[in-house]
Amino acid sequence: MHETHQHRGLAMLRDLSRPAGPVPEPGLEPLPDRGPAQDWTPARNWAPGASERLVPDLAPEPGWDQAQDWHLEPARYAPGRRAARQGWPLLAVLAVQAALSLRLVWSNTAFQDEALYLWAGHLEWSHWLYGAPIPAFQNYFSGAPVVYPPLGALADSYGGLASARVLSLFLMLAATWLLYATTRRIFDRRAVFFAAVLFAGLGATQFLGAFATYDAMAIAALALASWLGVRSAAMGGRARWCCLVLAGAALALANATKYASGLFDPVVIAVAMACTWRRRGAGAAVAAGAVMLTTCAALIGIGLEAGGSGYWLALSSTTLTRAGDNVPAYGILYASAEWVGGIALLAVIGAIATFAKRFSWPVRALACVLVTAVFLAPVEQARIHTITSLFKHVGFGAWFGCIMAGFALASLVTVVPAVKANGAVRVGIAAVVLGAVAGVAMASSHFASWPRSTWFTARLAALAKNHPGPVLEDNNVSEYYIPDLRWRSRAGTVQFTYIDPRTGRKLSGSSAYLDAIKNGYFSIIDLSFANTLQDDQKIAHDIAVTRTYRLSAVIPYSVDGFRSAYRIWDRDPAGSRSKRTGEAGLAG
Repeated sequence: MHETHQHRGLAMLRDLSRPAGPVPEPGLEPLPDRGPAQDWTPARNWAPGASERLVPDLAPEPGWDQAQDWHLEPARYAPGRRAARQGWPLLAVLAVQAALSLRLVWSNTAFQDEALYLWAGHLEWSHWLYGAPIPAFQNYFSGAPVVYPPLGALADSYGGLASARVLSLFLMLAATWLLYATTRRIFDRRAVFFAAVLFAGLGATQFLGAFATYDAMAIAALALASWLGVRSAAMGGRARWCCLVLAGAALALANATKYASGLFDPVVIAVAMACTWRRRGAGAAVAAGAVMLTTCAALIGIGLEAGGSGYWLALSSTTLTRAGDNVPAYGILYASAEWVGGIALLAVIGAIATFAKRFSWPVRALACVLVTAVFLAPVEQARIHTITSLFKHVGFGAWFGCIMAGFALASLVTVVPAVKANGAVRVGIAAVVLGAVAGVAMASSHFASWPRSTWFTARLAALAKNHPGPVLEDNNVSEYYIPDLRWRSRAGTVQFTYIDPRTGRKLSGSSAYLDAIKNGYFSIIDLSFANTLQDDQKIAHDIAVTRTYRLSAVIPYSVDGFRSAYRIWDRDPAGSRSKRTGEAGLAG
């Protein structure tokens, strides 16, 4: 009995020390990466005492190099209990990810972007169902207003803001599952586990899983396109081409959801090409890339043509020619390193490992592409000197980087003696746990980076009942929380035009605000002194100079040590009358 336990213990150590990379295990045949639909039979050289292996009962695909490019995957398609056992780690990862995001769902009121998109989605439904007029969202949204906003508004209708945020959670869970499925077709099960855990614990992942904007949907669509592209390499005949067309369509959906996701289109296509090159040769890889690119471009072209010039205007202004800022490039790169630096470092190590080991050139090219994806968003935003939305955008590239980062952690087992394999696994687990802990702090910090608007919206709603008319404000939170505020009577602090009633001149910019305030055009003015601070200060100065409005409410708030207050003014009848009397006397 004791001897039997010793043999079992040695067998377990051998399994743990089995290489995650391309160093063959003596006595076992190379195992090409095939789809789960194929028949699998035990290896011909299986012997008692060796762990069970399954190899395909088919010849390798043309273009697949057995001598240089192979990896060992411990019976991942074994039926029954073994297959069920392998599914539990993924379920555990998804459960932890869900818990980390759910804790944020009720932690703060709606951010202005959440309020804007959900409000726009409700208006879109009103327009489709009843023909109600709506603002020209397509002229300035950074994603198609007919894609995510109606979907988010539908969830909001049945459970409020929390339901809309839970929708984002499901989309991010789908992205993690697709990461797991994609990595499983490239590396072994150990790398798959580490990749999924790294992504689930990332601060951006936790944040976007509780944030009701179109970022989560865009990441899920990119992940779907990537998985379909990698999956197609293992398919044959018409099914492969259909899979590639679907991958291109998923890529177009991601781009329509969020225009900035187009930055990662070359990555998705290159990943599919590298996997096809590895299995079918360079010619098939070029054909696969052409199918995906053509499908995506055709669908985007059709969408732009159907949507009209407004979509192209928004695509150009928000993405292609996005206005820059004055944030130093080194500050943007430093923040990116703080948020995804660990993923980037591990991904680079993983890519170096593919060159150090006997991997084929397609796999090395794939590794370089995946590493490059991590740096795309930081470099692009450093180029235009803006940090806006960077915390969300680094999550897009991290999805790809986690594939190589997971491989890097899994490779620890191959560089230590067999007796230390368990220790190497524990080191990898400790690394991902530390990353998740840091992610918790980052996600919490970003979710607390805007003020709670509960008291502000309650006070504004009470005033709006007694002061109907145009409202000037610097955020979109009130439209979501106060349905009585009609969009036609709303003005923002970013852009405003006004026609002077006496001269008939059309004014814009600061002169338009001053003239409208002087004539008492707005019934209510509410400012947060956070989003457009300089414009808010100028408007407050105009209010003080003209004395047409009275201060009705001051609601203090504090965010990350920054102290300010919501301020709400309503039109002062006495001030307006005295002002008009004075003007009449001067005119006489």
